[in-house]
Amino acid sequence: MKHGTHKNFSKLQIICALFADDIGDDLYFARQIKESIEATLPEEKRDHPESFLAAAQTLLDQTARDPDRAIIDLISVPEAQGFSELALRARLLEGIKRTCRFEKPLLVLTGLKEAICPTGKRWTARRAAAYQEAIAYARDFCQSRTRPSSHLNLIIY
Repeated sequence: MKHGTHKNFSKLQIICALFADDIGDDLYFARQIKESIEATLPEEKRDHPESFLAAAQTLLDQTARDPDRAIIDLISVPEAQGFSELALRARLLEGIKRTCRFEKPLLVLTGLKEAICPTGKRWTARRAAAYQEAIAYARDFCQSRTRPSSHLNLIIY
């Protein structure tokens, strides 16, 4: 996999979740929306999840036909503190509380990989397993804590 491909995939997931009614199954159209959002950002901010999410939220607000959609960016544990499941749980619970009024919320969890494997550290089998466990925990936690009628999208960025 090319470097940065996972970020492009996450961005496409965000676009598909936000504009599902407009896009349908057309990934070409989703890619065009993603690229147009990236084109509005300065070059140095194109890889920052916060900038992309803010621009996507602005576009959603401008074209909103469905007021029951929202992006909630869950910044993961800062690298200096390291990763803990308790901190992840607290962030997920905070995000679910903020989205409980929406029918189609989008939770974007950023920085999880960096919290588990800080910059300068090696990606080991133990860290990879911890990362997969954290993803599974986040999915299970969100599924068990949301209303059955809610269509929650959780994206790990």
